[in-house]
Amino acid sequence: MTDIVKSGSNNILVVDDEPSICRLLAIALEAEGYNPIVCNDGGEALSLFKLHPISMAFIDINLPEMSGLELASILKKDDPMCEFVFVTGYGSLDNAVQAIKIGAYDFLKKPISVSEFSLCLKRFQERQSLREQIRIAEQRHFQLVQNIPLLIFVLSTNFQLDFINKACFDMLGYGPDEAMESTDWFLGRIHPDDRDEARKMFLFAFSSGSPMSMECRFLHRDGYEIHTIMKSIPLPSHGPGTGDERLEGFVLDISDRVFLEKTLVQREKLKTLGAIAAEVAHEIRNPLVSIGGFAQRLKQKFPDLRECEIILNESERLEKILSRIRNYLEPVEINPKKCAIGTIITNCLALLSPETEKKRIECRLDLAPKLPFVYADPEVLTQIFINLIRNAAKAMEQGGSLIISAYENDQELRIEFKNQAPGLPVNQPETLFMPFAEGGQSIGLPLCYRLLKDMGGLLSFVQKGDYAIFTVCIPKIDQKKAVIHNIGTDMFSDQPNLNRPLPAGE
Repeated sequence: MTDIVKSGSNNILVVDDEPSICRLLAIALEAEGYNPIVCNDGGEALSLFKLHPISMAFIDINLPEMSGLELASILKKDDPMCEFVFVTGYGSLDNAVQAIKIGAYDFLKKPISVSEFSLCLKRFQERQSLREQIRIAEQRHFQLVQNIPLLIFVLSTNFQLDFINKACFDMLGYGPDEAMESTDWFLGRIHPDDRDEARKMFLFAFSSGSPMSMECRFLHRDGYEIHTIMKSIPLPSHGPGTGDERLEGFVLDISDRVFLEKTLVQREKLKTLGAIAAEVAHEIRNPLVSIGGFAQRLKQKFPDLRECEIILNESERLEKILSRIRNYLEPVEINPKKCAIGTIITNCLALLSPETEKKRIECRLDLAPKLPFVYADPEVLTQIFINLIRNAAKAMEQGGSLIISAYENDQELRIEFKNQAPGLPVNQPETLFMPFAEGGQSIGLPLCYRLLKDMGGLLSFVQKGDYAIFTVCIPKIDQKKAVIHNIGTDMFSDQPNLNRPLPAGE
């Protein structure tokens, strides 16, 4: 027979006032591989129980000073996992009822037969084996719930968390204990724009017991948004009046998927834009050259003809637009290196400080601690950041605040440029990244967008109230790739070369 599982103990307590019964049970237990601990009264049994881990006890019901039922009741309080078998020469219905209430799982009647004793031990081992299987299953379930990359929660009707797993820290930056302290923590972490809808979905799930599912945004402790899918799990006993009116569910982080979808959409737009731009440039350039040439000849014949000057000026303006399209489509060499974003942003602000101070613009940095490196071209990033800072300064003619924040998620680093832009609504944000519009003072927003895309990143824009927010998304460094590209080079320098020429957007 296998060892008893409980506490690793192989000890079995035998309590009987008849020495012959004690010797008989002790011999039988030793033959089965157990360690019998024998005593003759309740007081001694209590003392031994405190000194040794006991997995099972054979107790005579009729003991001197303290009955076996009283002894078992005391032992059961001290160790609910201990199993009890009552031994008696004569039994009664009252004793049987009391034994069941205490938690006895078997009776042996004196004189004890070998077959009954063996069957009792076999049932005990099966019970212990089943208990161990349950313990292992519970432990596996607990480890699965705690380590699965989903935020799992249990919510009561007052929106108080009854449970939340450790993924809470990885996803939102809060520990489980911290999250469960506040009554309104869970709803409070949902984005204000999605909170009312989430509350309605919760109330519907509580009242109907039906599962709910919705896409919503949560707010990380550091302030940035986490795009998620939130679902509840229906339970058979769930619902009003069942005594278990709790909502169990999970939250899946889909921020990477949202980012990928935006990237794919922008990539398709860029392909379409490239095809249109190439066709437009080709089809317009030839007639434009002819128009300009004939206008020059007309001006030579009729120097005072004002219309010739207008034609020449408009031809020149169209030529500039075609040049912007050509520069936008022209390949740019990217030299990726291991870059420290914080260093590049700081250098850009120092370089532009005379301009920003002159315009009374306050630049505030909000960089998350221990930002990871990115694998990108530091010179290109420098020019992109300079352009975004100058673009923000251009929108704040009367001065204001520019907040530059940087944080990370699982796969990327995000840098936000948030500036006040009252009275400057952008009805079609996608046009900001088209080369037909006027660019910025350095390389222009369209080229910023394309250069980031060439480095595997993305430039996006949103307007919230009186604030304009440009977000630069860059994949975090691939260590293997960085090592391969670093062989025989100085690619681990994070200082950009500000003198390196880049194509101009204007």
